[in-house]
Amino acid sequence: MISNTDMYQALVNKDASFEGIFFAAVKTTGIFCRPTCTARKPKVENVEFYVTAKDAMLNGYRPCKVCNP
Repeated sequence: MISNTDMYQALVNKDASFEGIFFAAVKTTGIFCRPTCTARKPKVENVEFYVTAKDAMLNGYRPCKVCNP
């Protein structure tokens, strides 16, 4: 299992090796993104991580219009 710290670093670094492993959901905007999204990165305290896009949607998040997860 990957730690939240490692996932956040992958998100900030737009690390393509994490593509398909997790989705990052932003509490303040209500969206979720792929790890390689080019949108501005949120503060760590505003991020939740999900294994699937379906999990993120079931928790009330919508897909990002920039990266189209």
